[in-house]
Order: sequence, then C-alpha cells, then structure tokens
Amino acid sequence: MSKKQRILYWLNIFLLVINISAFVTFLLMNNSSGKTEHDDRFSSDEFLKTELGLSEEQYHAISAQNNNIFRVYQAFLDMKCELNFRLIEELSSEHPSDSVMDSLANRIGMIDGKIKKQTVNHFKNIRSICNDEQKVLLNQLLKDMLDAGEQCKYCNKINCARRDQLNVKK
Repeated sequence: MSKKQRILYWLNIFLLVINISAFVTFLLMNNSSGKTEHDDRFSSDEFLKTELGLSEEQYHAISAQNNNIFRVYQAFLDMKCELNFRLIEELSSEHPSDSVMDSLANRIGMIDGKIKKQTVNHFKNIRSICNDEQKVLLNQLLKDMLDAGEQCKYCNKINCARRDQLNVKK
C-alpha cells in the first residue's frame, strides 16, 4: 500500500469516527432534555455512591476532590475538539500539508493521553476514600464497565495467544 493510499485509508477512518461521534452526540443531545454537564457528573457520582455503598462523608469527599479534575477534563476536551476541526480544515484544503497534519495528530494524541490521566486521577481519588471492601467493589465495577474480565490486560483481546504465555512468566 502506497503512502498516499495509507493516508487516505486513515483519513477515511478518521472521518468515519468523526461522523459517528457527531451522530451519537446529536442523538444524546436531543434525548438529554435540558440535562447539564453537572447533572451528568452528579448522576455518575450518585451511581458510585449506590454501587459502592459510600457514606455521605465519602460521597462529599469524592465530589470535592473531583471538581478540579472535571474542570481540567473539560478544558482538554475543548482543546481536542478545536484541534480536530483544525485537522479537518487542513485535510479539506486544496494542498493539505503532511507536516501540519502530523503536528495536529501528535497534539491530539498528547491531549488524549492527558484526558486518560484525568480519568486515572478521578478513579485514584475514588479509591483513596474507599475502605477495603469498597475497593474490591470498585475494581469489579471498573472491570464490568470496560468489559475486561475475559480480556487480556495487555492488549484487550479476548482470545489473545500471548495471554497464557504472559501469565506463565509470572
């Protein structure tokens, strides 16, 4: 596959992801009937409170710890959105620059990493206030959310040939 074909292949995948994201966002926004970002976070905190059996004190501690995390998380999402639009504009230009697209793609990747770190910090905050029993419940909840119970923890494949080899080395 030539370089140009490879770029077109990845461009098609990227545009497909953007279209699917836009469609899902459109559906969710139409069904949200006035819900705000704060409502969504509150719902997720309430869900955790119920599932983990958090006390009121623990619940308020999580909320206080995560206020800054959610603010930073939103800022990163806004930056990523802006970069995605810039990438689309560059791809749509008459003579798209590979170096500009590479730079934008790298910046989007770095922001994705920062978003992932915010998610990790969020769950570390939750874990920090949990007792041992709640930590076990949190671990199970995370596995269920990721549906990772049967997946290889290294590559996320269900039928990973290396999984058994990696387990033997331990």
